[in-house]
Amino acid sequence: MDRRAILCQMQALHTTRRAAIATALAAACLPTAPAGADVFDGRIAFSSFRVDPPAGMQRSGDIFSMSPDGSGLRRLTTNPENDRQADWSPGGTAIAYSIRKPDSPINFEVARMTAAGTGQRRLTTTSDPQASSQPSWFPNSRGLLFRRSGPGLESSVWQMGTAGQNPRLRYQPPTPVLYPSFSPDMKKIVFTGVVSPEGDTDRAIFTVDADGGGLTTVFDVPGAYDSAPAWSPDGRHIAFESNANIDGANPEGDLEIWTMDADGSDVRQLTHNALHDEGPAWSPDRGRKIAYTSGPDNLNGDINLMTATGRQLAVLQPHEGRDESPDWQAIPAPKTARRCGGVSSQDVRDVRARGIGMICLRARSLARRWTKAGRPGEISGFAVRTKDFGGTTRVVMSGRSILGTRQLVAFLDESG
Repeated sequence: MDRRAILCQMQALHTTRRAAIATALAAACLPTAPAGADVFDGRIAFSSFRVDPPAGMQRSGDIFSMSPDGSGLRRLTTNPENDRQADWSPGGTAIAYSIRKPDSPINFEVARMTAAGTGQRRLTTTSDPQASSQPSWFPNSRGLLFRRSGPGLESSVWQMGTAGQNPRLRYQPPTPVLYPSFSPDMKKIVFTGVVSPEGDTDRAIFTVDADGGGLTTVFDVPGAYDSAPAWSPDGRHIAFESNANIDGANPEGDLEIWTMDADGSDVRQLTHNALHDEGPAWSPDRGRKIAYTSGPDNLNGDINLMTATGRQLAVLQPHEGRDESPDWQAIPAPKTARRCGGVSSQDVRDVRARGIGMICLRARSLARRWTKAGRPGEISGFAVRTKDFGGTTRVVMSGRSILGTRQLVAFLDESG
């Protein structure tokens, strides 16, 4: 079967199954989370093969996290099961990820842990030779999508509760599916589909409505490896990787990072180099930055940072070896009116303020005084509430002006 026939089969099978799928999933429909909530750009989780294994053991991956500037590196897992594909929960307090299935050299299961790496537990128990992998949280935090796969070309989109309860089929395309995730409003699912008649040399990016209808090919260059789609925080755009050479802009034919509108229009190639660029992840605060892996080949790469328009910013925690699959933590933030930047040499970033008279100069001064005073629960008449998000602390100061109006200062403390 050629590639065009495969695509046509997908469309036809989708039409005939739509009613049945919608009926089967009616009980699984969940309310969507409110859109547009304020967030901080939290930590970046990623998988790394930087740790030397014990003698006689094969090198395997572990999940790490770091601040967006590459500081504060933390190793979250120490398992021999090759942990990878981290995905932050919408509230920034938990991470779902894939582990190598115990006692199996090939297949995978899904696990979760806290932002600090504690409370690790396996969520799926998949019968051999099946595997579960590539988890992604529902935007309303009430469940997880994941990929269930098996021998040959068989794979599908499944869902389960946040503790692994009630696993069930969500969507079954006729060709392999990878990297499924909900749009922020939970109206659509984006995924990669393998459309090559044999092997895995030709991929395309699809969206489907949450009820199983509206299957749409949003990006597909014949023969190209179009993969790893990621929704922007507002759901208007999708970042992805592709080795397509459109209008001669990718003469090396290697993987580059791209973006497009959610309907597949306005396609833009962001990286232009002879490197292997893959796995984009948007910054949660307005999607102004993108983290991704870049290196000479698939086995060597570092987490890079660029603007959403493609301007290179930094290489984070560089080392000889492979870092991959970054995902960016969203830390909930109170509603504020002013963004004031950071406080140099104080481990304080992204100071925000609200209230009459709470100008940025005063907000930064309060944050500075708080750190110098040893991070107390009260400073200059302001009550201070803190919450740890796995090495990054959210700080909220609340008080009143001399006129009695409410004032608020919020920021992130990276001293942990």
